[in-house]
Amino acid sequence: MRALWLDYRAGPEKSPAGAVVLVVGVLLATAVFLEYRALQDELSAWESKVAQIRKSGQRGASGAPRNPRELDAVAKEVQVARDAIQRLSLPWDTLFGALESARTSGVALLVIEPDPGKSTVKITAEAKSDSDMLDYVERLQAADALAGVTLTGHQTKQGDPLKALRFVVVASWVKAP
Repeated sequence: MRALWLDYRAGPEKSPAGAVVLVVGVLLATAVFLEYRALQDELSAWESKVAQIRKSGQRGASGAPRNPRELDAVAKEVQVARDAIQRLSLPWDTLFGALESARTSGVALLVIEPDPGKSTVKITAEAKSDSDMLDYVERLQAADALAGVTLTGHQTKQGDPLKALRFVVVASWVKAP
């Protein structure tokens, strides 16, 4: 009997497509991180500007009182920057994972609307049938990342020969610890 030789040094074949996907993923993650940092810097600048204005007793460089409208505009811009940072810091991967795990062939997602202030998400979708819709809602209820999943409304699309059923689901977005 002849001896069998096994070469354990050889690894799995590497696909060029896999390398391309990895590079694109790293580039996208870097772009998101840089945008996040830029928004944080902008927020810091606006907050320091607001603090300066408040510290100076709401007086301009000339010593004259500042226009309240100007102060309101600065405060609104600071709030917009805060909202943008809050949206970027949401745990998107948990939400997308929950939606992916609930995926069925009879349901198409149309709109995903997160509300970071209330930690809720509103999902608008279309189903081929009412059983597909109910199956999808049950799958969402089983997802760990969502709580309080509720079907808030549904209607048959008028003029659609397939009679697609459009529905809306609202859920609390559970943030990972």
